[in-house]
Amino acid sequence: MKTSLRNLQWVEDGLLHQAAPDEQTLFEAKLLLDAALREDCRWQRKTYTAIREYGRTQFRRQLEDLHRELFSAPQHRSFRGRVMAFFGR
Repeated sequence: MKTSLRNLQWVEDGLLHQAAPDEQTLFEAKLLLDAALREDCRWQRKTYTAIREYGRTQFRRQLEDLHRELFSAPQHRSFRGRVMAFFGR
């Protein structure tokens, strides 16, 4: 099913509770009655989950790279020593 941009925005606003109160009520009522809308919402939630997980994975990689750089590069020896002393090894 091809979803229009307007419908996608409406679904997103409804799922994120960013719609005006009357629009939110209409969205929730239509969600109860419309199986296609429920399916669209299910896929949109899956998309949110995938994006969130991707972001977490990327952040973890950046932290690991930073850790590797700070705790293995010779030029950061004094920093490494201060951190280790702060945490009592």
